[in-house]
Amino acid sequence: MSAPTITLAIGAEQVLVDRAVSSVVTQVRRADPAAMRTVIAAGDESAAHALREAAAPNLFGDGGIVIIEGVDAADDAMGVAIREVLADLPDATYLVFTHPGGTKGKALLDAIRAAGAEQVDCPTLKKGRATTDFLTKEFARNKRKATPDAVAAMYEAIGHDLGLLCGAVSQLCADIDQDPIDADAVHEYFAGVAEVSGFAIADAVWDRRHAEALRMLRQAMLTSGSNSLGPSTVASLASGLRTLVRVGGMPPGASEADVAREAGVPPWKVKVLRRQWSRWSGDQRRLAAAAVSLAEADAAMKGGVGEGSSLDAEQKLLAMEILVAGSART
Repeated sequence: MSAPTITLAIGAEQVLVDRAVSSVVTQVRRADPAAMRTVIAAGDESAAHALREAAAPNLFGDGGIVIIEGVDAADDAMGVAIREVLADLPDATYLVFTHPGGTKGKALLDAIRAAGAEQVDCPTLKKGRATTDFLTKEFARNKRKATPDAVAAMYEAIGHDLGLLCGAVSQLCADIDQDPIDADAVHEYFAGVAEVSGFAIADAVWDRRHAEALRMLRQAMLTSGSNSLGPSTVASLASGLRTLVRVGGMPPGASEADVAREAGVPPWKVKVLRRQWSRWSGDQRRLAAAAVSLAEADAAMKGGVGEGSSLDAEQKLLAMEILVAGSART
């Protein structure tokens, strides 16, 4: 498979943009390992000169890959240079353009497409189903399979950061032998990671499972540093509370799809959230008290709000125990 001479990676999802660029570089260097790679920011003052120089023919006929980033920022001089190069592209020279999407620089985009560019769409993935579908495909890309529960566990634990999710899939596929990879393997592999532990603790707190929440917190304390455990757990609790309130504000007859869309969660999570809300809906003053405790803990984890109020590591861990135990018990 040979690389397209001109590629246009369009969209704001940086992971997908980087992957499109990397794919072209890999394909070109498979045929020509010595192909030089040049990166040019289209918005730089010297971009037009740099492009003409990088795309100029040379006496040895060496190939090159010229990556022009951020075509939307190109000025008039850079626009002229791009059109010149497109009109007379030397052999063995490959162009890769990136654009974040939108209408800015549309005329230049049209010129790049008209020159025969192969377009790679790199849109920002929506939360929920779109991201879990991407994860399933990412496992397939690594020639592996994962159960739906495993995909859901990864998404819930790591969140919507596509770079972290892709890295996690790669790690799992490299280190876990069983196929398909299941949820137990995901939980075991990421045990002790502060961010992952935080989401599990938050679920137990908002489910009002006091003993389990405290057990998980203490287990996380043994495997994660206090500097990362505290802030990540508070952030996970805050995220869980915001989602819980969104679900509670939906009409009683709202469908799971509507709730998932409003709360920004995958559909499978809606039943869990509705169950959690049912345990708080009749006791909202205590929920409000838990929110106040959460705000106080957030300040404590970040050093306190008053002079001399900064806590040491042990004090932060104690504050976390008080927060988790108190909130889950209320």
